[in-house]
Amino acid sequence: MKITTLLILLFLFTSCLSDKNKNSNTIAMEVPTIETDLCFAIDSIRFCEDKTDSFCPKLPLDVYYLNSKDGQFQNGYSSTLSPNTQPSFANFSWQSFIALNWPADSNGNPVGELNENTNNKRVWEYYTDASTVFNSAPKGVTNLNTTQGKKILHLSSKNPESIQVSEFLEADDYPLIDRNLNFVVFEEKMNSIEELFITKNNLTTKEGIYNYKKKHGDFQLPTNTDKKVGAMEIKASWRIIDTSKGDDASLFFTREATIFVDADNSISGQSFTIDCTIGLVGLHILRKTKKFNNWVWSTFEHVDNVPDNVQEAQTDQETNWSFYNPECLNCAPNTPPQHIAGDTLSNGTVVYRWNTTAPYGARYGVTVAGEANGKAFGTQVTRVYPVYYCTEQLNSIWQSKLKALGSVFANYKLVGTQWMLPLDAPPFSKINAPFFLGNTTAETYMQDSASCISCHDFATVKYNGETIKTDFSFLFSKAK
Repeated sequence: MKITTLLILLFLFTSCLSDKNKNSNTIAMEVPTIETDLCFAIDSIRFCEDKTDSFCPKLPLDVYYLNSKDGQFQNGYSSTLSPNTQPSFANFSWQSFIALNWPADSNGNPVGELNENTNNKRVWEYYTDASTVFNSAPKGVTNLNTTQGKKILHLSSKNPESIQVSEFLEADDYPLIDRNLNFVVFEEKMNSIEELFITKNNLTTKEGIYNYKKKHGDFQLPTNTDKKVGAMEIKASWRIIDTSKGDDASLFFTREATIFVDADNSISGQSFTIDCTIGLVGLHILRKTKKFNNWVWSTFEHVDNVPDNVQEAQTDQETNWSFYNPECLNCAPNTPPQHIAGDTLSNGTVVYRWNTTAPYGARYGVTVAGEANGKAFGTQVTRVYPVYYCTEQLNSIWQSKLKALGSVFANYKLVGTQWMLPLDAPPFSKINAPFFLGNTTAETYMQDSASCISCHDFATVKYNGETIKTDFSFLFSKAK
């Protein structure tokens, strides 16, 4: 069977790695154990849309059903978390992740092999910032965009609605602070397909969205065609890499960046910038497809974000978890930083203010009496729901193949893929599969109820007394 050949190849790949390249912070599983009886769809795994057994830069157009000859889903299937179906979505997510993280040329087109041109920007990094499309970036950021060779970041929120205040908050209005007491920062991008649809239809303002609704009804962002992908949104989470605090930059996909801190979020009351190295810790990939026109939601994390087993983490002396510290047994998990009295604007809005020097979030560090001699800790994060076992099986296969290439992306894993039956297909009572799905860096404090589809179904714009749905996209909240 194909799975037997695959396992032999993976064993040969991993056996060739020298001991000096092994690190407990990277993928722990050298040769994955595949339960084909439980997740038998894995037997027809596809590393590339063209059915080759190698990684490729080609984005899959839609979800390919692994249990079929032609990739089509059979009539009667339902959106249920099932070993028959979910591996197909997990494989689609991994194909998308690899293609989006392929090195690109100056036009944003993939070039070379995955592990070549490592200093090149990746395909998704050429997508357009949402704040550029909606002209919503804070004052001061526009001039920074001329900086050569650096990523410009100004969001400490995955999904803000106002620009200068709540963009420094997470999706649930609280910041996330890493083990070094620095804030996590975010960026939001869209591909050219979505950008063109928005600009062509004058959807960059609330008035434009309202006028479109009056003429055409609620809009639907483009799905894929036989040759082109559909609308796509990328939401990335980054943390500051501080090697003086034990961070190993080689374990992360890193970028040199300039972080802009608005005056309202600065302890000094003056805006300032930070030049630093940042490491990718989370990546949401949102894809609008013809088969699944209410989007496919893929979320990835760095493997060292949080432990899967907190008791094992207590005895792990090797891993520096980004958002979990075993020194603090009684740090309350998934608890947002407490607000400091006085960190309020004149209109009463609560803000979290950055120190002007590192660690930038030290004012909000947590101390627990009797533990670690009064040491301050960042946000103590644990995963609320385990990663689905079939998804973990695919993770092991893709990670092992990436590790054999020496790729840093072996240190990332798919947390889950959420989907729902198409909007126009029976049964008309629909649920998401899985019902809950959250990323520890983006839905930290609401993991127990996090659901991409359920949450984004409330994405709307209000104008002239009307509430207009924006096809599951919160990016339109930036429209003025």
